[in-house]
Amino acid sequence: MRTDAAPGAMARATAGIDAIEVKKTVAAHAHARALAVLALRPQEALWRRLYFYDTPGLDLYARGVVLRARATTGAPDDSTVKIRPVDPARIERWRGVPGFKVEADIIGAAVIRAASFTTVQGRDEIEAVIRGERPLAKLFSQAQEAFLRALAPTPIDLSQLLALGPVHVRRWRVRHPGLPYRVCAETWRMPDGRSLLELSIKADPAVAASASAGFAGFLAELGIAAAETPEPKTRTALVSLVAATQR
Repeated sequence: MRTDAAPGAMARATAGIDAIEVKKTVAAHAHARALAVLALRPQEALWRRLYFYDTPGLDLYARGVVLRARATTGAPDDSTVKIRPVDPARIERWRGVPGFKVEADIIGAAVIRAASFTTVQGRDEIEAVIRGERPLAKLFSQAQEAFLRALAPTPIDLSQLLALGPVHVRRWRVRHPGLPYRVCAETWRMPDGRSLLELSIKADPAVAASASAGFAGFLAELGIAAAETPEPKTRTALVSLVAATQR
């Protein structure tokens, strides 16, 4: 959904959600400047390995479904079922369930409402699936599978999906005196060697429009150039991962 047409469009697009996340892809030539200006040091990053599960043709992603597992150094591993876009009225039964949230991503002029359900995984359980020692279905709880059945546009057979990954991620959360929001920065290293850097903030839906404009102005003042065409991390990673399996 684009929000640059009529006054109040942003408010309508974010109605019924818990939070908004404004995302900016940093232009490739500006990565070094962003890391320096925001003091993003490798030794202070949270390190993750991301795995995705889809068909070779990325049919799940095309239908708005993302299945992901994250193995994190020094923190619990987890798995997530994410569906987008969603109608907030359809997910009322899930509100209040631990690990469930409904948010809107603001990428450029687009607002995408998404519902996600995350559960903690035991250490090495994700890698056991990758090694073929554990079925993929074991990564998702009964509640997550019920959520998937209720909201996925088509039935999904987990046993038929391809394991894709890992994508190596570094993540920081930092404060800057020029912005009232905490900045989340993530670098994703793709299998083809490319790196994607995304900066984001989270804010209350009531201030979505001002938060989005303020974040764009903040980055411009710091001389951090945003990519002319926003590059969603997940889509970029999935395309790169599938291409790697075909080499």
